[in-house]
Amino acid sequence: MPHLRCNTRFVTAAIALALGCHTARAADCTPVPEAKIALQLYDMAGLTQKTGVKPEDALADTFAAIRRVGFRNVERFGGTLGLPLDIYVAKATPAGIAFIGSHGPLDAKSWEAVLDEAKRLGQVYVGSDGFGPPGIDTIQNTLATARNLNARGREAAARGLRLYVHNHSGEFVQRFDSGGASLPAWEIVAANTDPLLVSFEVDGHWARQGLGLNNTDALLALLRKYGARIVMLHVKDTAPDGSITDLGRGTTDWPRVFAAAGPTIRYYIWEYDNPPDPIASAQIAYRYFSCAK
Repeated sequence: MPHLRCNTRFVTAAIALALGCHTARAADCTPVPEAKIALQLYDMAGLTQKTGVKPEDALADTFAAIRRVGFRNVERFGGTLGLPLDIYVAKATPAGIAFIGSHGPLDAKSWEAVLDEAKRLGQVYVGSDGFGPPGIDTIQNTLATARNLNARGREAAARGLRLYVHNHSGEFVQRFDSGGASLPAWEIVAANTDPLLVSFEVDGHWARQGLGLNNTDALLALLRKYGARIVMLHVKDTAPDGSITDLGRGTTDWPRVFAAAGPTIRYYIWEYDNPPDPIASAQIAYRYFSCAK
């Protein structure tokens, strides 16, 4: 058994790194505080939309299964999945599910309804799976997107909510000249949004795709530079061929990623787009976060 000072069941990844710990156990798991462990509901899309099962029953079964694994905090997708809000809440309540964020639209027309829904579900954060309109295909649109995010963030703050946005690879692949330097759209949006109104959720897999799968230093530098703006991480592991795989079984150096992100991360959200066996993958992910055997 590793000495206590390096046992990752008792110290955080950042402390383990500072202590110079290099144990087999550290490779098996990277513990985070229980209150910060979360799951993106999209991982369970196949279970919430079962053929021949009423949507409300499928959702109730999914929430119950998530809690049996150990997850309590859930980031939503797809609004209420077509169900009335009261039914959606009723199916989550018995399982003890807490909604910590969401992925929804960022257009002005629907924003008030998005905020209403988030408030009803007890969220503090309200987000999107992208940066919203008008997009990042030109520098003019990228700057307009930043203005839109400031507006949506201001409206969210007025309701006691915090706006955050999620990246894919494009926000890092798309680059423009800004201030005499070539910068990815992600950084241009960050530079042109108010830190008090707009926060970020960095998806590790897609950031690596955009910054370079073999350029871990670029991801670590981004996390260190913008740590105060980043409130959530999508903890999605990457296989050697670039596909998504089970957490802890890919090529992402999560101890270094977590240490670089620092203490401002509010939630570490497991995500695996369309896993072949959602519950089995959820169990692997929860064990990785909690270092449970």
